[in-house]
Amino acid sequence: MKGRYFTLPGGKQEPGEDLVTALKRECREEIGADVSVLKLLHIAEIYREKSAGAERQHQLDFVFECSVPEAYVPALGPAPDPHQIATRWITDEDARHLRPVYVTKLFSLGCTRDAEVYLGPFND
Repeated sequence: MKGRYFTLPGGKQEPGEDLVTALKRECREEIGADVSVLKLLHIAEIYREKSAGAERQHQLDFVFECSVPEAYVPALGPAPDPHQIATRWITDEDARHLRPVYVTKLFSLGCTRDAEVYLGPFND
């Protein structure tokens, strides 16, 4: 993926790690925040090509409502993703640059449960 885009913090689970523990670890690594994980909001299936002619990758994304400490100031964590160059709060205008695409839809809903919990498959 090229150009400017935004993503939510998160990543792969380590062996034996539950979803909440993985999300907390990823947030510490990527954005330097000790988040409180509140509730599961959405699940989406993502299909993407990793390289030309290769089998498509299939992943499940779980979107949780979280909170950060009141004093949190956006900053890169100690182990950001390789393509991550910054951490920031985004505006409504920035939301159109969210990836994967289904996240843009959630942002326009105000990240509420107005959308179904299972969002279905998306090609990225």
